[in-house]
Amino acid sequence: MIYNNMGVRFLGEDDIALSGSITQNNIPVLEQNYVEKMNAGNGFSDKRMFRKIASIPITAVLKAHQDGYNLDDKKDLYRFLRDENKDYQTVDHILSPRNSHIIMK
Repeated sequence: MIYNNMGVRFLGEDDIALSGSITQNNIPVLEQNYVEKMNAGNGFSDKRMFRKIASIPITAVLKAHQDGYNLDDKKDLYRFLRDENKDYQTVDHILSPRNSHIIMK
């Protein structure tokens, strides 16, 4: 549940200022992320068509944008998750520590 305490002030005809805060209970999201991380499959769907690597609460997304992260950029997203936000990950490793080349004999 998200609690909103926003206030709007009109500064002129076309200008407004927002003040206040948003609070969210992140515990259900973090618990679900932990369960998904402990399940087999490493985040891949049943048919391995996609992989869910993280579930980030909206308040954390807003805070990340304030801190200068662009979560639409893959490298910035990985940096955000690596910088003390590992609880939002639903997998142990985003990128495999193993060699990505397939060797066939």
